[in-house]
Amino acid sequence: MEKIKNILLENPSMTDLIDCLDLVRKNGDIVVVKFDGEREQDFYTLFITFSLTKNKSMIRIDHSNLRDAILELLKRYINS
Repeated sequence: MEKIKNILLENPSMTDLIDCLDLVRKNGDIVVVKFDGEREQDFYTLFITFSLTKNKSMIRIDHSNLRDAILELLKRYINS
């Protein structure tokens, strides 16, 4: 989580953000990114789910800007 936190402090590129999502995966958590063609706004849905052993609630973001959505998702993740 510390690595994600440090990357977020550096105005990360989309590649950096994708790398952070991969770190979430490596931590044993699940990341889903959905592109919803039926919505006219907030058409990106992202969420992170945790294993039952972690006893944490899912983190979900609906947004119209993918980069901003990933940033917000990761900020919530490191603070969860």
